[in-house]
Amino acid sequence: MSDIHAIVQAGGAGQRISAVAHGTPKPLLAVGGVPMVERLLQQLAASGIQRITVVIGPNGQDIRTRVQRLAESLPGLVTLDFFEEHTALGNAGALGEVDTGDSHVLLCFADLVTDLDFAHMVEIHTRRGCNVTLTSHIEHHQLTLGELVVDGDAVKGYLEKPRKAFLICSGIAMFDARAMRVARALARPFGLSGLVLAALADGCRVTHWQHRAYWIDVNTPELLARARDDLEHTSPRARIPDATPQNVGAMP
Repeated sequence: MSDIHAIVQAGGAGQRISAVAHGTPKPLLAVGGVPMVERLLQQLAASGIQRITVVIGPNGQDIRTRVQRLAESLPGLVTLDFFEEHTALGNAGALGEVDTGDSHVLLCFADLVTDLDFAHMVEIHTRRGCNVTLTSHIEHHQLTLGELVVDGDAVKGYLEKPRKAFLICSGIAMFDARAMRVARALARPFGLSGLVLAALADGCRVTHWQHRAYWIDVNTPELLARARDDLEHTSPRARIPDATPQNVGAMP
């Protein structure tokens, strides 16, 4: 794990959740009594990752202050620093700017609430020997209209408001040194999807890992309420990560 550099993206504007944030940066909104970014950083440190960079925007002083206080309680081997985006770089553009050397890089977003096993993800990425590993999960969406099943202009079936399953990227990814060279060569800004497509075009081997962990991307007031409700119905162990990843309480 000493060869892993985690980058936590906490620089977004959080406009979709501003109505309930009341001026609090989204990564500092509490879920289960703990700010989301703090929970995530504790989980990364508990997994054994020793180098973490938090990406903040020009108005990220509150996040910097909170994270600096947290850093004092993290294990002594953990180095935690900041990268400030003076102009918007996209949700993955900081990967092209942060000095990660030849380390493998783990990217995640500060508004994710998850009990994903980061150490296991690193193990899978390393064992596969791939350039990029994307986390994935299944999302279901209920269509509000009927779907036609056709062959040319012939109708073969009619599905009334079907429930569809989609394989979704969970917004947590790992990149090796080759993929990071692709990131550094890209014009800014760019997002995670743009980086993945550029890596594929460069001939990189990109794989996914369907994790099946608890996962929620807190982007709206409704999703914030859902995450808070989920954690209220878990054991106290799930509220704050323990010192080892296997002791982080499982969420529903």
